[in-house]
Amino acid sequence: MVFILVLLISYQDLYSQKEIVGKVAFYKSIESNWKVLESFPDQTIESLTNRVHSIKIVQNNHISEFETDSTGIFKFKTKGNDSIRIYINHSFPLFKEEFEYDLSQIKDTLHLKISDKKLCIYRDSINEPQFYTQYKEEQAELDFQNGNKRLLAIAVDWPKEDIIKRFKEIENEYGIKYDYFFEPTREKIRIMYRYNQVMKKLLGINKSEW
Repeated sequence: MVFILVLLISYQDLYSQKEIVGKVAFYKSIESNWKVLESFPDQTIESLTNRVHSIKIVQNNHISEFETDSTGIFKFKTKGNDSIRIYINHSFPLFKEEFEYDLSQIKDTLHLKISDKKLCIYRDSINEPQFYTQYKEEQAELDFQNGNKRLLAIAVDWPKEDIIKRFKEIENEYGIKYDYFFEPTREKIRIMYRYNQVMKKLLGINKSEW
């Protein structure tokens, strides 16, 4: 009788196991036809994706650690029906991400997508440290809270009339001002863009101006 119970439990555990296939892939945090603004080029994104990634999966009190293959793909068998938490590249801050899934949600290959934003911010902050400190995303939040409502723009010698008119309309409508920068570097432009995205959201600006 005991032998039969052991067999039944073993079969039940085996039956409750589920094989999960996952694919780690990076994606661009900024995509634009203006290449200066683009976070990273396609080749870099492909290189970030097609590498070995460390995986840690926590399910209840059970922890499994392993690596993907060189294309970012891995397979894993669950130990039961509990939800799982997946940590990717947990020892590398610029490449890490985490996900949580209920097993009932998993019907096909898990596409675990990681933004290149942390890596992009790090690169720009290293190349333009002072400018980054002045205009990082957290500073946009502080500026808004302190009533310093502004957007950052690239200054040109002979701006078009329609652009001047549009900027004036935005300044009047939202009670802001534009700060202009002549010939900013590529890194400064991306920092400015991220600052503006945060400020625009706080101001409720839905217009397409970068």
